[in-house]
Amino acid sequence: MSETLCHVCGSTDFEGRLVEYIYRRRGSYWVVRDVPCEVCLHCGERYYAGPVLLQIEHRFQEIYEQHAKPQSAIEVPVEVYA
Repeated sequence: MSETLCHVCGSTDFEGRLVEYIYRRRGSYWVVRDVPCEVCLHCGERYYAGPVLLQIEHRFQEIYEQHAKPQSAIEVPVEVYA
């Protein structure tokens, strides 16, 4: 992706990394670990390949709509900022 400009800062310096991705849809959340992406080394903006995001969306649907079992689950506290 080094020929591509970062849409945030204009840098051409990227590095492939595995990151944690939080997918949310209609009030439901799913944490996906070790997602491949390209990260801008100047500002940290992340770029994901389309097929990766489609795979995440498909698995989310399996879990939340077809009741497939995820690898693990966590409980997250929620508060309203006041």
